[in-house]
Amino acid sequence: MIVNEGVSNSNTTRMIFTDGRGLPEEMSPTWLGYSVGHWEGDTLVVITAGFNDRTWLDFDGHPHSEALRITERFHRRDFGHMDFEMTLEDPKAFTRPITFRANKTLVADTEILETICENKDTPEHLKGVGLFRLSPEALAKFAGTYQFGSGREAVITVDGPTLILKLGGQPAQTFTMAAESETMFVSIGFGERAEFAKDAGGTITGFTFTTGTGLGTGDRPASVQTAVRKESAH
Repeated sequence: MIVNEGVSNSNTTRMIFTDGRGLPEEMSPTWLGYSVGHWEGDTLVVITAGFNDRTWLDFDGHPHSEALRITERFHRRDFGHMDFEMTLEDPKAFTRPITFRANKTLVADTEILETICENKDTPEHLKGVGLFRLSPEALAKFAGTYQFGSGREAVITVDGPTLILKLGGQPAQTFTMAAESETMFVSIGFGERAEFAKDAGGTITGFTFTTGTGLGTGDRPASVQTAVRKESAH
């Protein structure tokens, strides 16, 4: 059984049958599909099918069909680390299988939190009682349009106690950023970080944006980009 933290539907547990059975010939489409597992040496191999087509594959909203079939490989390298590999096959949505890998780290002495879905409301309380707060006047100094060297733009606006960072490109992305200090902001629920730079007069001149740190979106190689301020938002 896998217990998920932060799943948006009510079924937060996933059963993987390891008694030697195969996938049923007929399956009623479900949110999490039907999973069977077997061992190949010290690697647990899990095959899942029987999905409905109502879920996203990622935060960018890439869809899939009911033909989706997933193969996962779990290998515990040592007590605190697990190697994970997932292959997605969906002939109705993709021209070829897609495989990605991630390294999972055991976080001991922690608890599974309950799911909180607040739609358009900023879940700032998820950051805990230590949330660093800036005044509306201080937050307004960060608003504006910023230019990355690759020609990609970012627009930052203020929403209550947070910043909204809209990153252009393909795909476009939006992050709700909470302050951790006077110049450091972290996205709520994802883990991306924006560290702002100031000149001698205290004017915000740009920021460094770090993604793929393994906080909230999985252990991906870190990517660091630097943006230069173009103008202030009105």
